[in-house]
Amino acid sequence: MGAQPSRAAAKKKPAPRNRAKPGVREVLNSLRHIVRSLRVASRTAEQRVGLSGAQLFVLQCLARSSPCSVNELAGRTATDQSSVSVVVSRLVAAGHVRRVVSKADRRRVELTLTRTGSDLLEAAPEVAQDRLLVALEQLPKKDLQALSRILARVVQTAEVARETPALFFEEGPMLVRTKGPRRDA
Repeated sequence: MGAQPSRAAAKKKPAPRNRAKPGVREVLNSLRHIVRSLRVASRTAEQRVGLSGAQLFVLQCLARSSPCSVNELAGRTATDQSSVSVVVSRLVAAGHVRRVVSKADRRRVELTLTRTGSDLLEAAPEVAQDRLLVALEQLPKKDLQALSRILARVVQTAEVARETPALFFEEGPMLVRTKGPRRDA
């Protein structure tokens, strides 16, 4: 005779369902559209310019306003400083971004595009994260706050927030290699 599952294990196991609540499908389909758009854009960026969607997004943010610090870049990408720092390190290692100590404030490290980084942007596709940020910023403040609260509750209930969220499709330790000479940091 096998052991009975603990109460905690039985509690976490979702109940079998024949059909989801009304509205669940629509919410999941909206999330699927967003994730698919981000995945396709990232794959296109990898194929065209050899960068992940997150790396391309960071380059485009730097092209709009640089020099800037990692913290400023985190604000522009609407993500955590540590996540941006990982992407920046990969771009620096590939020779697409330069870190320079500020002449005005020696404690500040500024990020700028290199010539190869600028050249990559010439051939780069549109970044899906830009479209998503613009769409979210166009929402009325109360809708954005409600969406934030609801998604936070879903993340908590689904127990999917185990670590600091990275930029979209920037998982893994490797940088997608570009054509051309390798530059080690």
